[in-house]
Parts: sequence; C-alpha cells; structure tokens
Amino acid sequence: MNEIWFCYTMLFILMCLFSASMSLSAYFVSHRTTYLGIMAFFIAFCLETSLIFLDEYSYLKPDTLAEIVTFPFLHPWIKLAFSTLFIMSVWWVVLEYVERRTWLRIAVPCGACVLVQAAVVVAVQDSRLSQWIFYGVRDLCVASALGYGFWTYRRGADETLRQHLLRMRKPFIAFAVLIALVFAEDSLMMYYLAPQITDLSFTYHLSERNMCENVAVIFCAVLAIRSAADTLSIRFLEPPTGATTKVQQRAHTQLARYADRHALTPRERDVLALLLEGKDNQNIASALTLSLGTVKAHVHNIYRKANVSSRQQLLQSFWKED
Repeated sequence: MNEIWFCYTMLFILMCLFSASMSLSAYFVSHRTTYLGIMAFFIAFCLETSLIFLDEYSYLKPDTLAEIVTFPFLHPWIKLAFSTLFIMSVWWVVLEYVERRTWLRIAVPCGACVLVQAAVVVAVQDSRLSQWIFYGVRDLCVASALGYGFWTYRRGADETLRQHLLRMRKPFIAFAVLIALVFAEDSLMMYYLAPQITDLSFTYHLSERNMCENVAVIFCAVLAIRSAADTLSIRFLEPPTGATTKVQQRAHTQLARYADRHALTPRERDVLALLLEGKDNQNIASALTLSLGTVKAHVHNIYRKANVSSRQQLLQSFWKED
C-alpha cells in the first residue's frame, strides 16, 4: 500500500508541474493572461501535495490510528499561504474568462477568505474542526468565484462573450459538482468514515488528502493541457497578431481551428476575421482591396462550408464550436 501511495503522489506532482509548464509556455506564445492563473492553480496544488509528501516520508504524521483520526493540523500557516495562492488563481481564471478581472475583484473575496482561515488557525483549538472550517471556507470561496462567473454570464455578458462562455458549460458544471463533492468528502471522512477504518496504512495516507479534490485537479489538468496544446499548435502555424480588443483576442485564438475544420481558404479566413469584428461587406472589401462582388462570393462560400444561412448563425456557430 505504501508503494502505491508513493507512486500516486509522485505522478500527481508531476502532472501538476507538467500542466503548469504547459500553461506558462502557452502564455509566452499567446500572451493570454488566463494561462498565468492556470499555472498558479497547479503550482498551488503541487506545493500542497509536496507538503503532504514531506509529512508522510519524514514521519511527521502520527503513526497510530487513534492519533490519525483526530486529524492533527500540521503546518497551518504554510497551508494558509498555499491556500491563498490557490483561491487567488481560481478567481483570476474566472474573472479572466468573464473579462472582469481587476485586482480589487480578486483581493476582496480572497482577503475575506484568508482572514477567516487565519482566525480559524488561531482561535479554534479542535484540530479536526479547525481543518473542516479551514477547507470549508476555501471551498466556499471557490464556489463564490463560480457563482460570480455564472452571474456575469447571465447578466453582464454581451452576446459574443455569452456564446464564447457557453462552450464551457459542461466543464463548468462538472467542476461545480466536484467542488460540492470535495466539501462532502471532508465532512464525511472527518466525522464519520475515518474512525471506522481499521487499516492503519490506508488511513495514514488518506488523512491529509481529499480524493474528490484530486479528481477535480486531474480534470482541470486535462482541460488545461488540451487548451495549451491547441494554443501552441496554432502559434506554431501562425505567430500572434497585435489584436487589442477582447473579441479580437478570443477570435484569433479560435480562428485557425475553425478555418481548418471547415476547410476555409486563406482569403475566406481573412473575410471571416473581419466578419467577426462586425464589419459589413463594403468595409471588408475596402480592407482587403477586393470588389464588393468578390466579398459577397467569399461570404456565401463561408456560409455554405459552415452550414449556416446568415451572419448571426455564423457568429453563433463560431463561438459555440469547441
């Protein structure tokens, strides 16, 4: 059992490091600051898991079943620092996706969470209750970030951003469910299941871990690696442009993939890029130095290849496509 936990922990740490490095690479070639938050997310979990690894293999954990089930709170201030990095990264990524990121919007919820966690470390003497509140507050802060993102999607997003965010509904729902399961596992494990487990080795390794949380991180790693790989492959074929608006940045990231899937010619792709900026046929003709009839022919071909019949349907097709 010890060997299995050792290999699992090492692979988990390597996965976090690989995901963080992929995200950093994607940031360097795309300058999308979302990847900085994703990188911080995996670094935070890598550090947390490394601390657990330290406790287990330097024998800082209690070695009797009676002591383990009391859930001693080891390294609370270091864990608070890692937790702060984690919740800041979650808020950073969510605010980047809904295009509302400011330092104030990050500092207020994260600062409140950190203050409560610090108060718990200082004031709550029962180590099991202290950890339950500590991690419960963190789960609540993450859920609040998701809630804010959903509220912005429903109330504050323009149609283009709404269509862009709609592509992420399945990962969003899955992550929200996993966060709820993380809290449920902590509650059940600390107050019900752990005292009933008689296998010392299993309880020893499980006492500082949350398996639902690990599943959530693995799920996020798959999404992050896939996104970073797509970004890196696009930039290999085409260097980044000087896009300045959020719409242009989102469109440029997705344009090469969409054009390839629908077999658009280079000129049709140029026309599509201008359509995404909201230009009419006359302005597109002027920008590309083409006749109006040629532009209309390109637009018709784009509609046919994308299997749509209007500009509105084309925009919806573009922003909804994964």
